[in-house]
Amino acid sequence: MSRQYLLTVLAVLATASSINAQILSCADVECPITKGITSATCTVVDKIFNAVGVVPLEYIGDDLKGLSWTKAVGAVDASSDREYDQSFYLGTPLGIRLPASCAVFFNKVSDRVRFGDDDSKRSKGTCNQAMTDGCINALIKRALEVDLSGNDTCEKLQTEFLANLDSECASFATGNNWVDVTAVDLVGDGSPQPIDSHKNATSDCWPTSPKNNDLRLVHSINSTGDFGAETMAKHFFGVTPILTVFFPAGDNEASVSQAEAQLTCIKAIDLTTTSNATQTQAEGTSDAIRGSGVSMVLVGIMTVVFAAMLA
Repeated sequence: MSRQYLLTVLAVLATASSINAQILSCADVECPITKGITSATCTVVDKIFNAVGVVPLEYIGDDLKGLSWTKAVGAVDASSDREYDQSFYLGTPLGIRLPASCAVFFNKVSDRVRFGDDDSKRSKGTCNQAMTDGCINALIKRALEVDLSGNDTCEKLQTEFLANLDSECASFATGNNWVDVTAVDLVGDGSPQPIDSHKNATSDCWPTSPKNNDLRLVHSINSTGDFGAETMAKHFFGVTPILTVFFPAGDNEASVSQAEAQLTCIKAIDLTTTSNATQTQAEGTSDAIRGSGVSMVLVGIMTVVFAAMLA
């Protein structure tokens, strides 16, 4: 069996598996509800978030079952602009030994990376719906063709994607090449570590599933924007593709037998246990009333942000 054939098969299988990966929201992981409104205020160590999304990694070996990605987003108002924090956590079962691996974040993608044309605050889906099978296959194939040996594997992956844009993905990039790509080593010196009990003492929220998973803060994007609803929707509810690559490493006891990669398309979803109940009660009402309820969700988040500014 040729290496080229094997890479193609792995890419196709990884694409097919992502169909089953659904995004969980605060309604699923029970973020604390902000008093007086239906939105959440989820504090993880020293970060405060208003919406989250959680997606399991499914196409991986049995030894790695239970891994997941969480995207959590919060905002604070300054005098002239709004500061956004988009943070990405890897959820890992207790006691798991990760193999050599990298997470490649495509931080800046075009508006075409989305789950249909529905309300961006509530929309959810899979990579197959946010992008195309052709682009997903191309990304996975390119990652698996990189020389993954040595101590600079993540740097190689980052360089590879910054330098090359497959034609199948051209409509999903913001330029002639991918821009703002970040690759993070998940194992080894300086790699993200699980949040320990001491640091977790100030947390009132654990946005992962199942709840007994460890959380590792892997990557954060801090940015500013104006106070417009469109800017807020883009920062809060934009889709971020994450390519997780596992590969053999001779000095790693938890090494995998061959390189594997999975693309995860994740976004935060503005849905809590309270807003979900409110939405359910309103299902029998008119379209106009339902539309008003959806609008109040954005008002709820803006209320949280405004309250944080006044605190």
